[in-house]
Amino acid sequence: MRDPFSYSARWDSVGLDCAFCKNQKEVEWPNNERNYSCLLFGISLEVTIASNGFKEGEWFCSSFESNGEANAKAINEFNSIKSHLEPNILYGAYGEDGKLKEIPFNEL
Repeated sequence: MRDPFSYSARWDSVGLDCAFCKNQKEVEWPNNERNYSCLLFGISLEVTIASNGFKEGEWFCSSFESNGEANAKAINEFNSIKSHLEPNILYGAYGEDGKLKEIPFNEL
C-alpha cells in the first residue's frame, strides 16, 4: 500500500496511530509489561513498543477510529486510503520505497 501521509504533524510525524485510536488498551508508559493491545480485535500491539517500553513508529489498521488526539490532516490522509486497506493488517508508517509497512494480525 502506498504511503499517503505528509508527515506534517509534530516532529515530522504522521500524527495518527493506535495510540490515538478509541480501541487501544490504556496502559502505563513506559509499557514495561508489554501488554499494549487492541481491544477491538484482541491482538497484541507489542510490536509497536521499543525496548525502552515506549511507542516506536506509528501504526494503525483499517478500523482506526480517532479518540480525538489524531492529527486532522493525517485523518484526512487516512480516509483517502481507508477503503483500500485490507482488514486484519497492521499498517506502519516509515516504510520503504514510499509504501507502508504491513504486518498481518496472525503474525502479532
